[in-house]
Amino acid sequence: MADEEKPQEQPKTQVQGGNNKILVILSALNLVITLGVIGVLIVSFSKESSQSSIEDISLSEEHKSEGEGGEHGEEEQYEEEESALMVALEQFTVNLSSGGGSASQNYVRVNISLDVGNEDVETEVNQRMPQLRNIIIDLFNSKTSVDLAKSTGRSALKSEILDSINSFMITGKVKGVFFTNFAVSG
Repeated sequence: MADEEKPQEQPKTQVQGGNNKILVILSALNLVITLGVIGVLIVSFSKESSQSSIEDISLSEEHKSEGEGGEHGEEEQYEEEESALMVALEQFTVNLSSGGGSASQNYVRVNISLDVGNEDVETEVNQRMPQLRNIIIDLFNSKTSVDLAKSTGRSALKSEILDSINSFMITGKVKGVFFTNFAVSG
């Protein structure tokens, strides 16, 4: 009877040894996947930080015009009148209308810049920022993801935003609305 018990114990140790090997393999696989995800995050973050923003572009234009000197008097004055003064708004993340039949909630993440034209309008836009953001959020809340899927829908929304903002502006009017980043979920 003692001989019969020993063969039964040997398979148990072999199974435990097999479990240890599987555990080591799974741990190594988990480590490789985790390192891969970290690598992807680092690469995507470095790409995002290396992209030029509107502020970078406008700053480089200012430095370019400063370096040209005063020899081109009339040309510089014309360029200043034609150059747009932009105000970049903080990013919006807004829930969209569900359209009545959809159970899932879609949202939009968008960066918006406004062409204000001059410093007086820029000052008023900055002073009225809470009112301006509220109007934009309300307009996005009234849209569905289907409305914003086509360029015509986005263009119509830009016009609505421009008209709504200009309806309460006193010192001047916003000349243009630009989506500098636009993503819709769903």
